[in-house]
Amino acid sequence: MYTGLNTPEDYLRVVNNHKWMIIVAVVVSTGLSWGLYEWLPKSYRSSVLVQFEEQKVRYVQSVDEPAGDKPEFVMANRVGAMSEWLYKQELLMQVAQEFHLYGYEKEGSTREYDDYIASRMRKEVKFDVKEAPFVRVSFADSSPEMARDVIARLSGLFVKEHSESRAVIAESSSEFLQHELDVLKKKLEVKEKALAEFKQSHLGQLPEQLNSNMHAIDRLETELAAQQEVEKTVSLRLDSVDKAIREYEDPASDVGPQRATKDPRLSRIKQLERNLAALQSTYKESYPDVASVRNEIKKLQAMSTEDYIELYIDQEPAIDSDTGVKRKRKAIDPYKTELTKQREDILRELELVRLRQSRIKAEIRKYEARIEGTTVNQQELMSIQRDYENLQKNYQSILEKKMTIGMASDLEQKSQGTKLRIVQQAGLPNLPEKPNIYFILFGGFGFGCAVGFGSAFGIELLRRGFVSAEEVELTLGLPVLAAISQFESAWPGSAKGSVEPVARKPRLLSLPGLNREDSTTSGAMQVAVGPELVAMWYPRSAVAEQYRVAATRLGLMVDKQKSTVVCISSALMGEGKTSTALNLAHVLSRDLNRKTVLLDCDLKRPMVHAYAGLELAAGVAEVLLGHKTLEECLEYHEQLGVWILPAGIEQSGTAALTHADRLSELIASLRERFDYVVVDSPPLLPVAEAMLIVRSADVVAHVVRARATSRDVVSSAIKMIGQERAVAVILNGVEAQDAPYSYYNYSSRVYESNRKQLR
Repeated sequence: MYTGLNTPEDYLRVVNNHKWMIIVAVVVSTGLSWGLYEWLPKSYRSSVLVQFEEQKVRYVQSVDEPAGDKPEFVMANRVGAMSEWLYKQELLMQVAQEFHLYGYEKEGSTREYDDYIASRMRKEVKFDVKEAPFVRVSFADSSPEMARDVIARLSGLFVKEHSESRAVIAESSSEFLQHELDVLKKKLEVKEKALAEFKQSHLGQLPEQLNSNMHAIDRLETELAAQQEVEKTVSLRLDSVDKAIREYEDPASDVGPQRATKDPRLSRIKQLERNLAALQSTYKESYPDVASVRNEIKKLQAMSTEDYIELYIDQEPAIDSDTGVKRKRKAIDPYKTELTKQREDILRELELVRLRQSRIKAEIRKYEARIEGTTVNQQELMSIQRDYENLQKNYQSILEKKMTIGMASDLEQKSQGTKLRIVQQAGLPNLPEKPNIYFILFGGFGFGCAVGFGSAFGIELLRRGFVSAEEVELTLGLPVLAAISQFESAWPGSAKGSVEPVARKPRLLSLPGLNREDSTTSGAMQVAVGPELVAMWYPRSAVAEQYRVAATRLGLMVDKQKSTVVCISSALMGEGKTSTALNLAHVLSRDLNRKTVLLDCDLKRPMVHAYAGLELAAGVAEVLLGHKTLEECLEYHEQLGVWILPAGIEQSGTAALTHADRLSELIASLRERFDYVVVDSPPLLPVAEAMLIVRSADVVAHVVRARATSRDVVSSAIKMIGQERAVAVILNGVEAQDAPYSYYNYSSRVYESNRKQLR
């Protein structure tokens, strides 16, 4: 929204225009804030600066310092302990009674009243940790002397109590920790005994023995597998010996007794060779049995059959004891005897192997039972060990604390521990804490500035002009005929710059800077209608289009009225009233084909003849005074297509406007001859005769210059017009950024073609 304040100069202008109002507002507001400060109850705060002087021995923990805490946490704990002590009701009541604080008297006081006094004192005591190890302790009261005395007394009592309480804390802490150590020691002994008994009763089934049991099972299973392989080997040997015996004894065999009788040496050699092969498949060459069999084979191969029979077989006849008949003695076969012996040895060896396997399996079952017992007893053992370890940790922690407390107690006894001393004594406060004088004064000054500057700029905003047609309609409640843009937006090239230097010369002349090639007039006829008549010179421009819109809406307002008197008014001069009247009259005549006459009733400052390029001649003043007739003064402007009745040259003509009957007769005679009578009236506010002209009109088109004429001025002018006749507004001089989006901009080629048509 436009405020009319675009540059710093605008703001400075507003401040300069309303400087006294701003100064008065600031001075009054500041004075009121000072009075408020003097009226409000005051509270003074006095403080002392306390320092926690660290102990002189390093690596030893202080009594009031928690183990492992950071310095800021240590300081926070100290301040907490300090506040807890200073907030003690006994101490506060002692100080309150000593200084008769808040009118307190011990005699006759009740417990509820004591609690109230203590609570009130706690609210006034504050702690401020500026920078470790310094702490500022303060107390507030309505009396600065009382605030100083109370905080000095409180800090003195606390420093004294602090040094005495540290030794007491160290001693009581040491006794408590020793008691806890004794209790934990008894619990540890009981738990150690229970743990030892559990391990003794479950020996071999403990979790830590699980790996040993598993390794033992693995070793036994490996040994069992080896014995099973040995069993297989021995069984093979037994089968081999049994086969050899069966082959030797079987008569159907190739190696039967008959063949053995024929050549027992060869049978023996073959049997030994089979035994040797069996031994070699099981044992190495260095095995004794292998060497023994090999030597026996070599010995039999070197011997003849007769020698073998003679050496090993007895063939003498034997006598049967039953029959007494001699029969041949059965030969003793060393080969079979050897086989039988080997079979017995193998059976004994096989029995030993199986016995060993049984023993190994029993060992495996024993270790498996231990593993199962480990799983069952693991939870119970873990519970006992967890309790034992927790007790050990607690015992060790308390033991370390006791040692620390012991060293801290030694430090306190030797005055080497943390000390508390007052660095800055309590002083008498000069300014009250409440209310804050700077806050109140600056607040009052700021409030005064806000009121002063706000009022100044508010007045400027209220006085600012209208910006858009919507604002006019919402504020005044009147219809807007048109919103006319600034004329410069329709002037191409240097037309604007060439208007002012050119002298106004007699009669009808051409546009400034535009030479008429077909003109036959003399040099005195070279300058005529001014560029303000945009509707004539630039009929395709947006400005001319808005004048046509205004004429059309004006026609709709009067509907089918035969002749209409339109008064073009304004609140002040310089709002574009005359240019609006000329352009509107031209549009009514040329575009709407309505016979139109223009009256210049602004007798004090006539401008119609200047804009139309006419000499100032007899006109309205002479007609009203009766010096001239209407036909003698009325002149037709060919270029505008409008009949013009200028203001006239009589100096006393302004007095003629006071004759309302003569003015009415003039307008009535014009009504009979013209469709529209456009009256250029003087400004409403500075000229008193303007209201006589307004009252003779059917429609009042009030011209308002955008952003220039203040709203209160426009409102005053509208009130003067009244509600007896139709009133509409023409917003003049609207800037490009404020113009409606429906405005059209045409190229300069359109203007050039229209210029040629006008030549």
